Amino acid sequence: MNVRLYSQLLVLTALFVASSPVSRSAQGAAQDSIVFRPEVERQFVEAMRLFQAGRYDSAAVLFAKNVREYPRTHRSTGSSIMGAKAWYMTGNYKESVKLLKDLLDLYPESNYVPDAHYTLGLNFFKMSRFEDAAAELLTVRQTAHDPKLVSRSERLLDLLCSSNLSLAELQLLLADANIDLTRALIGLRMAEKIYQSGDIKASTDLLRTIGALPPNVKYVGDALTLLEGIQKGGVLKIGVVLPLMLRSEKPAAREVGIEFLDGIQFAADEFNRDAAIKVALEIRDSERDPSVSARQVTELCNDDKVVAILGPVSSGEVFASAGVSNMKGVPLITPTGTSNGIAAIGGYIFQANPDYDVRGRAMAQYAFDKLAERRFGVLAPVDAPGKLIAEAFIDQVKKLGGELVDVQWYQSGATDLRLQLATMRQRALEKSEVPFIDFSAKLKKTNIDKMLIWGVNPQVVDSLSEHEDSAFVTFLFGPNGARIADSLAIPTGLVKLKYDSLGLPVHNVDGLFVPIASSDEIPVVSSQIKFYNFQSQLLGTGEWNDASELDQNQQYTNGVIFAVDSYVDSKDQSYRAFVSAFQKVNKKKTPGVNTLFGYDAAKLLLQVIGKGATHRNEIAAELPKIKGFSGHHSKISFTSSRVNTYLVMMQYKNHTMRKIGEIDLSQTVLSPPGN
Repeated sequence: MNVRLYSQLLVLTALFVASSPVSRSAQGAAQDSIVFRPEVERQFVEAMRLFQAGRYDSAAVLFAKNVREYPRTHRSTGSSIMGAKAWYMTGNYKESVKLLKDLLDLYPESNYVPDAHYTLGLNFFKMSRFEDAAAELLTVRQTAHDPKLVSRSERLLDLLCSSNLSLAELQLLLADANIDLTRALIGLRMAEKIYQSGDIKASTDLLRTIGALPPNVKYVGDALTLLEGIQKGGVLKIGVVLPLMLRSEKPAAREVGIEFLDGIQFAADEFNRDAAIKVALEIRDSERDPSVSARQVTELCNDDKVVAILGPVSSGEVFASAGVSNMKGVPLITPTGTSNGIAAIGGYIFQANPDYDVRGRAMAQYAFDKLAERRFGVLAPVDAPGKLIAEAFIDQVKKLGGELVDVQWYQSGATDLRLQLATMRQRALEKSEVPFIDFSAKLKKTNIDKMLIWGVNPQVVDSLSEHEDSAFVTFLFGPNGARIADSLAIPTGLVKLKYDSLGLPVHNVDGLFVPIASSDEIPVVSSQIKFYNFQSQLLGTGEWNDASELDQNQQYTNGVIFAVDSYVDSKDQSYRAFVSAFQKVNKKKTPGVNTLFGYDAAKLLLQVIGKGATHRNEIAAELPKIKGFSGHHSKISFTSSRVNTYLVMMQYKNHTMRKIGEIDLSQTVLSPPGN
């Protein structure tokens, strides 16, 4: 709860408790029976004594008994209002509301009616029914004559309008405002919220309407002051292009775009509350159509006040529109576009989500640096994006000086990978074979002389020749025996392993990288890798992030490590504070991952603007300097390539998914070959 609002409520509650109908019995008589009943009076006086002593439970019971057992007496309305107040003080808001509604229904002309509406407002506030609370307080402010009650209701109404009501709720409340003061109060708070959302025109139009009211009306002066400040201040426009699907008749089609917009709008509202310069969102619907996206981006670029664009969110739409944005010199940030080459369109285009190239390179770098793996196998789909990610992985392994034992490709969705895995298994085992030299009569003396010149022990050579024995090249020349024997042109042989014996495990592939096309491939791929007895660390991409599939195939998938572009720590205090604030203004709606993508991209842009980059070229110059920006879905780091280089590493083990590390290629110094 807003601290100021809470403290105000304490004051109002104290004033509320102090009020009592004891000295105003005649006021309520308009609807009460004129029949005086001694037993009713005695019970009422006793209930009042208990109330004033702070024994609210007992008082409430007696007041309610008076109402129930002695209807239509001289204390009916007094018992109703005081019983409601007693129940309120005990926290039994439902009983309090029931008594008050009965009072209003049975005695609509009672002098306690304004007090009843006010007490209803307090109950609804405690029940978090803020819209109902505001409606009751508005009624009090517009109908009551008691100066204290009028003042208290206005103060609480003002706080509700400022802190607890949405724009839509304020609009409905304004329709019921029938005096100048309440119209000015509600209209002013609406204008403030509209201004914070970035809709400068709507805000100024509303403020002008309030300013036209008589100048002696409270809040009119505040409205004119705000209007003057807005007109003197500047406003920057941020274009937003999302698949809002406004023309679709299916509400589900709009969900993705709305989620992104929720996050972007919330970030803008946060920024506008405190920033000296305000931002306004120019929101456009891409309709999931690349040609529409291009048209919308073009229109935004032609508006000189638009300093940057957020979106589109799909790679196809970005490719269709980013060229225009770059040519016009308008920074464009796509929150989720992942295809290679988007940012390469030009210096004004930014990808807040890692592309396929970053994903492949990051996994290779992590496996090399953090897992100390040096020999790799790759099993990947032959079509994008798996192929592009795999190619980046392969390229990074080569740059790092690692060894590629084998690379195999398959069609996405394939269920039979026997040929690929059998081939990889054979090539891996072949690399396990150590060459030997046969010292039988077939070995020429010139080859023996080469060995002796190289430095092989003569006694060892004589013994091997005498017994016509054989020896591994590593025994004769050391770890690099195969290369040395080859350079000396000495004939060697291999001890053939039984490749088709699946009981023989493959140990010389440290990491097996499998960038599957979808989580549907998890059971197919993992079970067949296990069948071919690869004793390797299984490495993957975000498509492995499916707890259900991993659990169902735990005997094959246990220990898999994969990279993800979104990781939410629900226990993080800053994230929990964000969710609480978001739900407060979005009717307890839980922010989804798309909301977080939108919020983080907008927050990143607004951070740059807040530090003084208010022109297109300034924003484009500052964005590549961003390193380790902490968003709620992930971090964002840019380099001169203008692509986010940060990913989180996850591991599935023993039915649990956990974060085991992170990698930011913008902060990584490539290890030299061999290290």
